[in-house]
Amino acid sequence: MRTESRLRADTIGPMGLAALAIGITSPAIGLYATWGPMQSGGGPITPLIFLAAMVLVLPTAISYAQLNREAPSAGAASTWLWIALSPASGFLAGLFMTTYFFMAAAAQPLMFSLFFLDLLEWLHLKVSPIWGSLSGVLLACVPVAWVCLRGAEASIKLTIRLMVIETLVVLALSATVLITKSRVPDGITFEAFDPRLAHGFSGFCAALIFGVLDFCGFDVVSTAAEEARAPRAYLPKAILLTVVAMGVFWALNAWAFTLSIPDDLVRTYTAEGLTAVTPMAEAYWGDGRVIIILTAFTGITAVSISSMQGVSRIVFALARHHLLPSSLAALAGEKRVPRTAVLTILLSVVGLDLGSLILLGNGLDAFSWWANALVFFATLTFLSVNAANILFLTKGRSKRRYGAAGLLVPILGVLLNGYLLYAAFFLTLWGGSWRTGKSVVTGAIGLLVLEIGVVIFVRVFRPALLTQGPPLGVEPDFFAEDIDAAGSTGRVTAEV
Repeated sequence: MRTESRLRADTIGPMGLAALAIGITSPAIGLYATWGPMQSGGGPITPLIFLAAMVLVLPTAISYAQLNREAPSAGAASTWLWIALSPASGFLAGLFMTTYFFMAAAAQPLMFSLFFLDLLEWLHLKVSPIWGSLSGVLLACVPVAWVCLRGAEASIKLTIRLMVIETLVVLALSATVLITKSRVPDGITFEAFDPRLAHGFSGFCAALIFGVLDFCGFDVVSTAAEEARAPRAYLPKAILLTVVAMGVFWALNAWAFTLSIPDDLVRTYTAEGLTAVTPMAEAYWGDGRVIIILTAFTGITAVSISSMQGVSRIVFALARHHLLPSSLAALAGEKRVPRTAVLTILLSVVGLDLGSLILLGNGLDAFSWWANALVFFATLTFLSVNAANILFLTKGRSKRRYGAAGLLVPILGVLLNGYLLYAAFFLTLWGGSWRTGKSVVTGAIGLLVLEIGVVIFVRVFRPALLTQGPPLGVEPDFFAEDIDAAGSTGRVTAEV
């Protein structure tokens, strides 16, 4: 791999990696965006839903940690499955990752548009919801483009600042709710941890999709491997810290949010296409609810930046391998930014978001559509990573010995993610309306079939692209041995 085709190394330290992972999951947006839909669908037990989502995601997070200790790579799941099973399966996993992070990038401007409407209302400006939403999408993309085109270091610094601000505001709002409720007889209860209050099993599964959505993106640090400092040491720590810390943070604050206003009000706001957290904040802070709106902007911007960083790096890694158009692998400037990839993704996001708003008519339904589809491809990516980890351990490719427990973790990850696909998508969403249910399943399966077709086309008509070694991104010495099991020839080397 030539030096000019590599991203700038040793750019992101341990704090930056943690900020990248926490930034894309977002302490505030994990609550602002999904608390209302989760409670509306699953019942006033959102703390349990967050904890259940954490348990579901944790085995996959451990698999990511184990594989990053073995072979940190900007190609992540694509590289690992390429080596562990076959180049074709690795390419398919790379397409899953690309779709997953692209949809994460597409969902954020839509959520931004919802809070932009809240801001317009707070300012007493009369704008039609659709035009306000369209304007919000365009406005959301401006700072993301400006930061991401400046390079990873600038993105990380801004993400850290935004993350600190939004975390403090969430804690302040939760503290206000708890203090206020403590002055009311029976104002503070623990009913939110009672599973009997769930809106049935199907409702719980539907809400669990949003819970998993909040965790989606924790693995973005894997795509930063080429730019990270000591990736074998710091990537696993950043991943595990993010999943556990965010799960506990969301569960505790969701408990306070659930106490704040009656369940029927939450369902009413959600049915009207509103973010329930803004009127809830108005009940406790009055006009100070504008603080929630402003931190929603900062939180969504942080998530958008991290999502754009992730998808642009995956696209770069695949394009550098000529598995996507080679122009997307172009680097610009001293900071070696994949500018073409960033701009292409950004313009695609704007076009699809505007189209979604026009078709569905409101930002909440458009966000829900992309969020549900995102979780589908995130789950496929998680299945790929767990499968790669199983193969690494059973084929003796691992340099470390984790014992029987180490193998049980990825097996559990496969089972949990497989069940999520079955219960949440092929039962719950398919049983819902066409608007944000059946259409999501149909669209996701259609895109999956298309991606499988692309892999088959490359395998049949351009097989040379699958015999050049995996899209490594970092530390290729791990693959210095022949990798005949993966279907490649020769030795993988790097010119640096």
